[in-house]
Amino acid sequence: MGNDVLRNLRKDFLVEFRSRFALNVSASFAAIVTIAISLTAGGVPFSPKVQAIVLWIVIFFSAMNGLSHIFVREEDQGTALFLRTAVNVDSVFVSKFIFNQAFMAVILAVVTPLYLFFLQVQVLHVAHFIFSVAAGGVSIAAATTILAAMVAKAGGKGSLFTIISFPILLPVLWISISSTSAALNAPSPTGGNLLFLLAFSGFISVISFLLFRFVWLED
Repeated sequence: MGNDVLRNLRKDFLVEFRSRFALNVSASFAAIVTIAISLTAGGVPFSPKVQAIVLWIVIFFSAMNGLSHIFVREEDQGTALFLRTAVNVDSVFVSKFIFNQAFMAVILAVVTPLYLFFLQVQVLHVAHFIFSVAAGGVSIAAATTILAAMVAKAGGKGSLFTIISFPILLPVLWISISSTSAALNAPSPTGGNLLFLLAFSGFISVISFLLFRFVWLED
């Protein structure tokens, strides 16, 4: 299984590095939306709650542009059938899961600095802010891996992926906004929201791993 995971990861990263389609679309969307919000605000400061909401809206839609691409590309290029017949199903899930986590990390690394710079956000609790953004990103990538497989099997694209992902990710977005907002306020934040995000990530990852074979191998 380990060798299959490494081979799949190497293939996915090489293909994405050569085309950079999903990454370019997501990064461009994040930059354009962040700059547009900054220009629209005209220097008027937002409240910490609004700042957190805007940040996670940008992160959510930037991620939705690319997280489904890892499975949709397999279907579009006709390589999904080979993976189903030649590669262990658990290895496929683990490799795609790791790839989506890495992709989400890149999105967060692009969106967050742009957002902080252009909207001139003052982070009062830096460590809590970093952990909030990271935990929310991990939860989003964990929950959407199996959803991406379902959308690809159904022949859907990004719009369908966003529609079915939003209800499932709503608790994650809600808690991430609350945790991020706490990092922008003066009172010292608690770690309850972070624990929820980590617990959600673990739970949804296990459930997705167990159910993936029924989605991936279904004719």
